[in-house]
Amino acid sequence: MKRVQLAVHRTVGTARLLAGALEASGISAEVRGESLAPLGGEIPSTETWVEVWVPQHEEAAAKELLAELEANWEAASREVRCPRCAEANPGNFEWCWSCGVDLPSTLKPRLRAVP
Repeated sequence: MKRVQLAVHRTVGTARLLAGALEASGISAEVRGESLAPLGGEIPSTETWVEVWVPQHEEAAAKELLAELEANWEAASREVRCPRCAEANPGNFEWCWSCGVDLPSTLKPRLRAVP
C-alpha cells in the first residue's frame, strides 16, 4: 500500500496527536522519525522533525480532517466574551464554561467609533 506524507511537526507529541485524531476518524496513520527527535541540537533541527504519513487512497479525507483541526486550533486561540456573564471563553467553545449560555457561533470583529 502506497503512503503519502501528510504533515511534518517539530515534536513527537504534536505528530502523535494528529495521528490519534486521524485514527479516531478511521484513517490509518503512521508516525515516522520519532527516533531522531531526541537528537535535537546534535544534528540539524530539520532532521529531527517528525512526519505523519497516510495511505494514498485516504489522503483527501486526511487533508480534510487536518484542515478542520487547524480551523479549530485557530478558533481556540481567539477569545469570545459570554453575552450573559461576560466571561472569556476560547473561540471554539459552543457554551460558556461559566454560566452555560450558548456562545455566538461566529466571531464578530470588534468595531469602535473613530473620532
